[in-house]
Formats: sequence, C-alpha cells, structure tokens
Amino acid sequence: MLNQLLKNKRGDGIVLTMILVFVILSLICVIGQYMQMYLFQQKIEYELQRAVNCAVEYAMGDSYRQDKIGYLNVQTAKQEFEKYLREDMGLDSANRKYQNGKLNYSLYFQRINGTAEPPEFSVKGIAASKAMFSFLIGDISISFQVKSTNFRTD
Repeated sequence: MLNQLLKNKRGDGIVLTMILVFVILSLICVIGQYMQMYLFQQKIEYELQRAVNCAVEYAMGDSYRQDKIGYLNVQTAKQEFEKYLREDMGLDSANRKYQNGKLNYSLYFQRINGTAEPPEFSVKGIAASKAMFSFLIGDISISFQVKSTNFRTD
C-alpha cells in the first residue's frame, strides 16, 4: 500500500506550487500590512509633534522671556493645538480625518495637558484606522504620546 502511494506522484507539482503561491501571497500581505501600520504611525506622530510644537511656540509668554523665565500659557496652548488639528490637519470636531469622502483615521485623545513652569505640553492617545486587509484583522489602533518642552539654552 505504501509502495503504491510513493509511486503515485500525479498532481504533486501542482499542489506544491499552490502551497508555495499561498505562502508567498501571505508573506506579501503581512509585509504590506506592517508597512501600512508603520507609515500610519510615522504620519500621525509627525503631524501631532508639529501641532504640539506650534502650540508651545505660540503660547510662550514673551514678557517672561525678557526676564529669562520660561512660562507657557497652557490654556492658549490647548486652543492653538485644537486650531492646528482643525485647520492644518483637516480633522473634524470629532477628530476624524476624511479623504475623498471616506474615513481615513480617527484620533482619540486620552490626555492633553501642559505645565506653565517648566513650559511643557504633552498629548497622549490612540489613532485608529482601517486595515489594508480589514476582513482579516479589523482596525489598526496605534498609541501615541508626543511632548514638547521649551527651555532656555543661554
């Protein structure tokens, strides 16, 4: 019986080829999904770092700088941060980004706070987006934490 199975090799090449194609396609899908997640994380962190830096730069108290004191108006920084999200990043009031009429990603902020002295502003939250192969893994959720500190170097 075993001898007959070893002699019967019809179709082995096709099955092996199908398995090889499946493995290669699976690898391509995994690498593509990983790259999408990586690029999404880089994009979100870059934009949010710019937003935080702009908010800190705008909200620094100039009158205090004359006396070599770093002071951040935290309320102004929060307002400028929100303004940057709406105007420059193009988010709606629920922190969602739409592109070509479709939801691109959503930001969920867990913490937005700052301190006046030392002048520091930080944001922490989660960015959610649809996965390239959402039928397999659902949505992508990436946590982020960005911080900007203004300190004197003289």
